[in-house]
Amino acid sequence: MLVVSDFIKFIFRYISFSIALLTSFRLAFLLWQSDHLDNFSDVFNVLLGGFRIDLSLLSYLVLLPVLAMLLVTLLRKQSMDVCQVWIKRWCWVWLLLMVFMESVTPIFINEYGTRPNRLFFEYLNRPQEIVGMVIHGYLLVTIVISVWLVMFAYWAWRKFLLQKSYDIADVSMTHFMLLVLLIPVLVLAGRSGLQHRPINASMVAFSHDDLLNKLSLNSTYSVLNAIYAMKNESNAAKQYGKMPIDDMMAELKAEVGDGFRFDLDGLSDLADQNKTPTGESSKDLLIVVEESLGAQFVGSLGGVGVTPYIDSWHERSWFFERLYATGTRSARGLEALVTGFPPSPARSVLKLPKAQSDFFTLAALLSEQGYHNTFIYGGESHFDNMKGFFLANGFDQVIDQNDYESPSFKGTWGVSDEDLFGKAKTHITRTTNQPQFTLVFSSSNHTPFEFPVGRIENHDKEKATVNNAVKYADYALGNFLNELEHEQYLSKAVVLVVADHDARVKGEQLVPVERFHIPGFIIGSDVKVQRDNRLVSQIDLAPTLLSLIGVEAPHPMLGFDLTQSVTSKHRALMQYGDNFAYMNDDELVVLQPEKSPLCFAGASINAQVVTCQNHKKALAYVQFSSWAYEHQKYHLL
Repeated sequence: MLVVSDFIKFIFRYISFSIALLTSFRLAFLLWQSDHLDNFSDVFNVLLGGFRIDLSLLSYLVLLPVLAMLLVTLLRKQSMDVCQVWIKRWCWVWLLLMVFMESVTPIFINEYGTRPNRLFFEYLNRPQEIVGMVIHGYLLVTIVISVWLVMFAYWAWRKFLLQKSYDIADVSMTHFMLLVLLIPVLVLAGRSGLQHRPINASMVAFSHDDLLNKLSLNSTYSVLNAIYAMKNESNAAKQYGKMPIDDMMAELKAEVGDGFRFDLDGLSDLADQNKTPTGESSKDLLIVVEESLGAQFVGSLGGVGVTPYIDSWHERSWFFERLYATGTRSARGLEALVTGFPPSPARSVLKLPKAQSDFFTLAALLSEQGYHNTFIYGGESHFDNMKGFFLANGFDQVIDQNDYESPSFKGTWGVSDEDLFGKAKTHITRTTNQPQFTLVFSSSNHTPFEFPVGRIENHDKEKATVNNAVKYADYALGNFLNELEHEQYLSKAVVLVVADHDARVKGEQLVPVERFHIPGFIIGSDVKVQRDNRLVSQIDLAPTLLSLIGVEAPHPMLGFDLTQSVTSKHRALMQYGDNFAYMNDDELVVLQPEKSPLCFAGASINAQVVTCQNHKKALAYVQFSSWAYEHQKYHLL
């Protein structure tokens, strides 16, 4: 008679067999796509990442049967037979589904160059096209796969549905505790460790070759992840009201002017724009993104005054007095700075599935100009899917906390900013024949505000406060910039220092505009020193940087090139939860879901409500984001 321990053995055999099967498929795919492999480490990374993803998926799949068995064990009812039949069928169905998904993966890779993703289920409502493609392109392969699946289903049925039953009439306390302890073991395996966040696709990404990163997944996980990600894809037209596409284009053309490069087919071919020749004369580009460092902390912007080093650049850089973030999260700030993409009610494109390849970034453009592109972070780069998105869209290299051999300080969010900037300095000052684009993202100014002692004189008595963390972040940044200036790096580079967003942006206002105000300044030997009082959005910075480093090439960004004399059209775009704000010097427009626009005079939410003049412009911007993403128009030519 079998007891609970035999059920546990069944679960582990099921997981082990499934992992072996999925690994066999993965090895076959690697052999087939061997031209994507540079060395054996690629194989190792794919297999290791694949093992972690497979174990995570299977652990969650068997968690429900374990909970069911535990419940039946406690109740000791006659429902045991029904429970066992359900458990075996559950395991059989999922095993068959995993084999089916892996079996059709070669067809999908052949068509789309990646594992099955959201397209796999999006096309299910287009049976005519699917049947036509199968008949005319994959008929023999489909027949072979069908025969194989029927044979496997029959074998698996006998393997998992015709086994002996488990009798729990005399379950010992030991067996019962084994079953209870299995639950946290499975949860831990499902998370793939005790790190801050559970395992995700970005965590196993390691290459700028998107197919290799996707082979680290399995196709069942890939499709389920795509389904889960759909919840993040809020549509602006459904939220704020529809606008005809032609009207959207006309509004943006009038707003952006000659910089608007779109038609209904996407990015136009701008033959009159010449690409700058690459070579040693090309300027390096360095963007330093400061975590949660709003204008409220910056003395020269009327803040608390815990940023003396940033303030020291107020009179010797291109300093933006009225720069506004596009959102309240790091992913949104990085979205604006690296892609120039306007904010939307959906989550940042860093996390959205259709943006995980062939989505425009500065790195993608600069790659075509011969640049080597690197993202450097002190924490876990899979956070907010940064690593996966960047490697898939133009970045050649990602450096994160795993690449620091002996950091001087390591906190909850990673190594200290001093360690980060030390790594960044070593990287950008090394001898190379290529121009470099380097994106550096700090993390010390983040709850729980951990940073090395003895570096600053604390602003607050209690050490772990936001004011002290900002002061330390400013200290580390100041030393870094001073070292770059001392080594004359600024003579060959353009450096942007900017915040991703302000800290703890909240409040009862529809959009707390003052909490979107952030510092930002540009340094370089050829950069004109000025205190710029124009209204500037984060999406304006990327096109401006391209001009400053001398790169002219077609791109889809809607931001203004601030090196040009645009004085009357400046605006800021802000997404706050479900609300979207468009602000210029005359009016603040707030769009809310399923409500009429609200407009305020004088660019202040506390000002008088007025008849809207710019609500169509606001709607055009936010609808463009949904349209360009959904139809995959935001990319290079």
